[in-house]
Amino acid sequence: MKLLLAVSVVLIALTVLAEPSSAESEQPSVKERFQSFGESVKDAATKVGEKTKAVFKDIHESEFATKTRDFFSDGFKKIKEKFSK
Repeated sequence: MKLLLAVSVVLIALTVLAEPSSAESEQPSVKERFQSFGESVKDAATKVGEKTKAVFKDIHESEFATKTRDFFSDGFKKIKEKFSK
């Protein structure tokens, strides 16, 4: 009976000791977590930059912006003509 109990305790101990090593290999290390976090932040910043650039381009090429630039250009030309005479 003592032998059976000792063998079962040893087998349970071996299974408990064997499981964390296989679980650790599945979980990323701290270094890998920081690298993946850095990559995700970089990707997010790139996406935000691209979206911001697209918004500014849309605003710059909008009808309102074009008309406003033309209005001010014409106004400055008229002022220059008045002062140059």
